[in-house]
This record gives sequence, structure tokens and C-alpha cells, in this order.
Amino acid sequence: MNIFDVVNTKIIEFVSRSENHNLQRGTGSYSVPFRGSLFETTNTTKVLTELENQAVEVIWLGSNPNVPGSLQAILDSALPTHFNGFLDQQLNNNFSEAYADKSGVLHPCWDPINKPNNKWQFYTEVLNKKFGAHKTLMANIVPWGSKNFKAFTGELKKLDADLLARALSFSYELNNLIIEYFKPKVILVPKSINSSTSTEWCLHPSKLMQIRHYQVKGKVAFIFSVGLVEVDGTLIKVVTAPHPSYTPRIGKEYREIAQQALFEQL
Repeated sequence: MNIFDVVNTKIIEFVSRSENHNLQRGTGSYSVPFRGSLFETTNTTKVLTELENQAVEVIWLGSNPNVPGSLQAILDSALPTHFNGFLDQQLNNNFSEAYADKSGVLHPCWDPINKPNNKWQFYTEVLNKKFGAHKTLMANIVPWGSKNFKAFTGELKKLDADLLARALSFSYELNNLIIEYFKPKVILVPKSINSSTSTEWCLHPSKLMQIRHYQVKGKVAFIFSVGLVEVDGTLIKVVTAPHPSYTPRIGKEYREIAQQALFEQL
């Protein structure tokens, strides 16, 4: 099963329905759910070959792409569609959004796992220390972009509450498919997504067991929770933690303490 083609095909089918046409305008190359590289490559064929012998240990979930223009295109029918970008991305045999350099070599547009900035490095260092490099896969839950997830849900609800409900329901179903396929040991979930989740989502708080909450002292406290979810008979650890942009607020002198506290619970 080529999970990457399956996911992309489902997105195309969903936004091609007449009732979801507004979403199609805001579906671009960035709407491919996966980010960065896996097993040191973005090439779909190579990744699928590696998956025959290696497992994804961690899925790191983001809420949605940081692309405000996506939401703007959804809200304003006068703006040009981004959809051709998504179709082109689907055909380039790269499982994540990629661009070609001057030599024609494709690279991830954004690689928070293997080339993180200081904020994202907070989690990357912990995950790599625990599971080894190149074993973490990042995916956005919602394919459509905005400045932040609150803006996406708030503005789309004003335009069409039913459209928002369909978009979120579809997104959670798509995310379920990804999780069921990979069955990682750990899933890292952003706190920002929890306020809008549906019970259709396999990671909805009501489905988690043995939830434990942790608070680590810092300039601003680092608060996270750990629970278990059963997916097709497999128990997966679910860590709910702040967005990486929050982590510098903890303070440099508390950074390693917070990282160690998280590491010990993985």
C-alpha cells in the first residue's frame, strides 16, 4: 500500500466535491500532509522500500500548515486557486512538500525533523536521543493553511460552519488512516488542536487511557501529558505538549530539565 498516494488521492476527491469547492482554492503544494524527510530522503519510492525493513517510531503531528494564503484563498473566491500546485506536488514522487534547487535536485521545503530551528530543536533533540535520528515522521492533521489553527477554525466558521465541520471531520479521518498504517510507538500532539477535536479522531482525549499530567518548573512552566491509545490492537503512547514556539519561554537554564522530564516519559 502506498499510503502517500492514498492520502493525496483522498484529498483530491474531497475538495473536488461541489460542496467543498471553496477548500479546493486553498489546497496547494503545502497541503500534502507530510513534512521533511524520512530515512534521509523525500523520495516516495525510496521511503516505501525502507518501510519494508524499518519502522516509523514517532509521528509528530502539527495542526495545519503555516500558510495564511491558503485560508485567504478559501475565504475569497476572487483569489486564484492554489490547486494546481497540489496536483504538481502529488506527481513529483516526493512524499512531502519539496522544491528543486538549481541542479534540479529536490529538497524538503521545510524539514523540522532533520533541520530544525532552535524552537523545533527542543523536541527533535529529545526524540532523536530516545529513538535515533531519521525515525520520526511529521504530518499535519489539517491540510489547509492559516496563520494559526485558531484563525483557520474561526474564520472558516464565519464563512460556512458546515464546511468547517466537514473539513475537520475529513482531516481526522485522514489522520486516523495515517496512524493506523504506521502504528508508531509514540505520537506527539500539539495542545492547540485539542479544543476542536472530534470523537471521530482516534486520538480524541476521551479515547486515551492512563493519562498522566506533568509540570516542569521554568520561567514559564512546561506542562505536558502522556496517555495510551489502542489502535487496531496496538498500544501507542500519546504525548500532548505545547507548540515548539512556546519552548523558548521556559528559559535556557530550564531547557535541559524540561527535555529530560519529557525524555523519561517516552
